Amino acid sequence: MDSVRDFIARKLKDRGLTMKEASQALGRNHAYLQQFLERGVPANLPEGVRGALAGLLQVEEDLLRGPVPSSGRTVSTPTRMLPQLGTADRLPVLGLAECGPDGWALWNGEVVDYVARPSNLAGVASAYAVFVVGSSMEPRYFPGELVHVHPGRPVTIGSFVLVQIRPKQDGEAPRAVIKRLVRRSGNKIVLEQYNPKKSFELKDSDVVSVHRVVASGEA
Repeated sequence: MDSVRDFIARKLKDRGLTMKEASQALGRNHAYLQQFLERGVPANLPEGVRGALAGLLQVEEDLLRGPVPSSGRTVSTPTRMLPQLGTADRLPVLGLAECGPDGWALWNGEVVDYVARPSNLAGVASAYAVFVVGSSMEPRYFPGELVHVHPGRPVTIGSFVLVQIRPKQDGEAPRAVIKRLVRRSGNKIVLEQYNPKKSFELKDSDVVSVHRVVASGEA
């Protein structure tokens, strides 16, 4: 990791926060900081995230912009009140925006709404929902339909999944797609869509996450 990423990791540890907990406190998807710290995605923190993270870590925002001293400088301002990812009875809906054919969407990880938490996701802090974009999975899933996602549930062949892949350029939003998992072999996964019906491959090295879709329901 570079100095900024090292500094953030150290400050998270100092404050007793996991990457997941901090990501949720920032209102981002649960793996947001892990992707930033360990995978370099995004290349640089957006301004809004940087400011919120500075408040969470109680450090000066400038320390999250570039090289920092090993000790860092803390500030006495109180931690900002930041949105939580979800609550016991509410499930966050994370933002997807259609960006291409075959159901590809831009993943921004931002909370765009909250809906009632279904009973099968009770106690699952990392669970979230998304609105389907595109018609590539009709008649299984339709545009605008709400689907529930359980990041911790095992992904099996034949299950429906939300796959997030690395952006083409540093600093761009990752892309995401909802498909059916057909096969995992070697260093690739094979996904299937229904409309038009076809299969395609993704390299494991391009995949950020594969989360299982467990249900759908009206918002």
